[in-house]
Amino acid sequence: MKHVYSRIYSVTILILFLIFFNHLSSNAQCSGGQPSGQTAFDTTIMFGSGIVSTQVKFPKFDPSTGMVTCVRLCVTIRGIIDTVALENFSFAAQTGSYTYNRKDTITGPGISTFLTSSANLSFGPFPLAANNGMFGSGPDFYSNGSDTVLTRVLCSNISDSATIAQFYGVNDSVTYNYNIDADAVGVVTGGSSLAFVLSSAMVNFHFEYCTCPPVALPLNIRQFSVSKQAKDKVELKWTGYDDPYTFYHYEGEVSRDGFIFTSIGSLPKNGVGNDTYRLTYNTVNGETSTYFFRIKQVYQGGFSRYSNIKQIELENSDFPGFSIYPNPSSDIVGIKFDNSNTGHYNIQIYNSQGQMMVRKDIVVTGASYIRVATLEKGAYWVKLTDMKSQKTCVNQLLIK
Repeated sequence: MKHVYSRIYSVTILILFLIFFNHLSSNAQCSGGQPSGQTAFDTTIMFGSGIVSTQVKFPKFDPSTGMVTCVRLCVTIRGIIDTVALENFSFAAQTGSYTYNRKDTITGPGISTFLTSSANLSFGPFPLAANNGMFGSGPDFYSNGSDTVLTRVLCSNISDSATIAQFYGVNDSVTYNYNIDADAVGVVTGGSSLAFVLSSAMVNFHFEYCTCPPVALPLNIRQFSVSKQAKDKVELKWTGYDDPYTFYHYEGEVSRDGFIFTSIGSLPKNGVGNDTYRLTYNTVNGETSTYFFRIKQVYQGGFSRYSNIKQIELENSDFPGFSIYPNPSSDIVGIKFDNSNTGHYNIQIYNSQGQMMVRKDIVVTGASYIRVATLEKGAYWVKLTDMKSQKTCVNQLLIK
């Protein structure tokens, strides 16, 4: 018997993405016996017809107001079929059925593996009598009202101190990307037919910081500086106003983009008073870039405080020197190449939330100035990559 697949009328895809989270109180106490706390955010998003992705933003945690010991995120995905209609136009009895296919994906800080959920659901068969000549009614017509067809819960609990460092910031946001791929297909076997399925959903995020008050863990780092010792070597230097009654150590950290930091070494607390600490860092394979450094003060239990971030340029003669001009700028972004190296390069510009605003390939034929883009007011990171060697440089840009 021939199968006739009808046209699908997707009237409204409203994605219910309910991030549902139980407020689990942490049993652990902060350093010094201080009680732990929570800072929670909720937001609900509605999807209109044809919208399949969105971004959800939450404020980063201001390090001057306390410390983050964990980040909790739970996602409850709920899919709804609003209306199903199957009409048999054949003069013989037929059967009808429909399928619902869906995949949700969430990506963002602290999620090393995508949070995903998928469903492939089938409904029917439904008996349909021979066509009675009356559209939308009678035994040749099947319909069903609103029905929740799937509920999924996806959770992520982040406690690693290196990962949590991404969630600190002032006037910055944590951005999560939500994507959905959904379709519904109605089928009536034999003869001509009309079939459609209308689906809807919505999205709710619950996002939570586990916190400790700043008074519990003071930041003892003073006079932090970074100085270049050679074209591929820097020294990190700071003074620790050390407390003899508290257990902690220091770690130096480096970043290539100003967001993701890794350890370059640790030093124990020396003793009491103003002790001077030093760490050195050498680039790998002579790579050139703007490097970002900070000091982390790590207490027992993994609690941490952070210094300010310092940046410095490290050089490499086989990579073209470049600068952003003008910087700061009113709106125009341009790159000035300072030597005669030729090659094919990729430019990416990110805003302070880590979102890519510009992506462009350029060809450099020598010392030159290339206008790249026009941007709104804010702080940005400009990343230049040699397409042949894959070496990368990163510079900061300010638009006034």
